[in-house]
Amino acid sequence: METFNLDARQLARIEAVHRGFLYQHLYAAACLFCAASSGVTHVVVENDEDVEVVLPGRRIYAQIKTRGSRLIFSDVEGALARFDQIRAEHAAGRRSGACQFVVVSNTPPGSDLSKRAANAAWPADVALLYPEAASPAASLPEPWETVGEAFEACRVAAATLPFSILAPETLVWKLAGRILAAAAGIEPNPSHTFAGEDLPSLFEQLVVQLQDFPAPPLRYRPQDHEPPLVSPQRVRLVVGFSGAGKTSWVSQTALHATDRLAYYDVSDISGPALASAVARELAARMFGSRGGKLVL
Repeated sequence: METFNLDARQLARIEAVHRGFLYQHLYAAACLFCAASSGVTHVVVENDEDVEVVLPGRRIYAQIKTRGSRLIFSDVEGALARFDQIRAEHAAGRRSGACQFVVVSNTPPGSDLSKRAANAAWPADVALLYPEAASPAASLPEPWETVGEAFEACRVAAATLPFSILAPETLVWKLAGRILAAAAGIEPNPSHTFAGEDLPSLFEQLVVQLQDFPAPPLRYRPQDHEPPLVSPQRVRLVVGFSGAGKTSWVSQTALHATDRLAYYDVSDISGPALASAVARELAARMFGSRGGKLVL
């Protein structure tokens, strides 16, 4: 299909804006993946700053910047002014704990900004974090140059979780969607906040959602010669052309089955990993537990 665009510059601007938002959401996801190991109690998205990491007695405010060239002072000038206001809130006792500020960028600072950051007049509690720069806190991952690198880093982190065999890249996109909803103040995180103690159940919930039976159609009409879902046969193959109704059939009939059932989508599983993945899922489903909670 042909695509048309009246204003290529406007399209480039739109793409850059959305690319920046996606980078920001993936950075928040990376913060969630490392939250438990770094002592984080809460991660807040799109509040006073793009990402806020809350630790006992300390709150880190991170402003996320994505640029096609080196970071310059005008890129961070507004953020520095906002940092002054937030710092004053902490100093007045209206916000508890110490505060720390970080400008996270996918590109290093330019020469002028580097000189300003090295000057004694630069606020001591403001750090610049960019690829290959040392992070000022274990709770803040090192940033990446591109969205692709950001996604790959999150995918690797997701693969370290139990049940990681269940397509970690899908888990990352699911989590990024939850972060997007939280940034917009949409349920189930209307306060823009993810609590550290809730993360194991959150990750498990996302995995369960990915592997539960598909939602049945609102109005299901049985087909001629439909097979029963449960039968004495130990192995059966139910085959049909794409769109024939296999998924609708199994999701509808599963509603009325009294046996324990397991649904497993193997489309994204590599051949060598298939046996262990299916065995793990069936063990969790059949023996009344999913092996405990996911541990970060």
